[in-house]
Amino acid sequence: MNTKMKLRSAIAILLSALLVLSIVGCSKKSTKKEEKKTSKPKVTEKQEKNRKAAYSVYKNVIEQNATAIKAYSWQTVPGKETYNTRGIDRPISLCDIDGDKIPELFFFTSQNQGIARLHIYTFNGKEAVELSYAGFDDGVNGSKLSDIMAGAGTSYVVYKGKESNTLYIYDSNGDDYMQYNIHRYVMKNSKLELVEILSNRVGQDDSGNTSDIYKRNGKTVPGAQGAKSFTTSFAQFDKAIIFSTYREENNVSLWKKFSFDGALCISYDQAIAKLSEK
Repeated sequence: MNTKMKLRSAIAILLSALLVLSIVGCSKKSTKKEEKKTSKPKVTEKQEKNRKAAYSVYKNVIEQNATAIKAYSWQTVPGKETYNTRGIDRPISLCDIDGDKIPELFFFTSQNQGIARLHIYTFNGKEAVELSYAGFDDGVNGSKLSDIMAGAGTSYVVYKGKESNTLYIYDSNGDDYMQYNIHRYVMKNSKLELVEILSNRVGQDDSGNTSDIYKRNGKTVPGAQGAKSFTTSFAQFDKAIIFSTYREENNVSLWKKFSFDGALCISYDQAIAKLSEK
């Protein structure tokens, strides 16, 4: 082999080696990027210990309320009849709102026929504490979201917001009119603070004309502004915690942001099994 051929051969081998090293390097970088994307935040030993302790006391809470939880029989989805049979039986949910890696406990109970109310609990390091949340004062059982099986029925979605420590409650009800509401809360220091109420009442006024009134924190706002506020709140949707709807609300985009099967809510028996995990 002459000198030129040897030189060409050496250059070819060198280029091939550099190409291989380049591919390997890119592959490692790509793998590291993927690992960063898919890796979950680490849970400390203390957080895991607190989670287990929370699950233990949460289990006691729902066992103590078992009869009232099981009496809530009309949680449903469109098209499923609940007058002569039970609904979907998913009245309990777990979701971390304040970011401490320990989920809050959500569940409905029914002491009165046709009225169920939402309870929210957190774990303070020692015991389960029921959280109060303003905005739903019905004069009977304090401030709680109620699912009332009367008139047009109640539809609702309790969901975690994209912003840190935020919880949203959407509900609608009515009869000869429809009332749509969104309550936004921020959870700090084991408390839920109500920061905004949006409402939209659609129906007929005393003259028989269509009335479409939006309010923010009790004050009437222009229709375009009110509609935009609802859309903005729906855009903050992160996870569906618990829900129920009697009807197709095609005018409410929130229902298109999650699948019924994908919501976090589970049955009583599933909740007992999950809270029993070691």
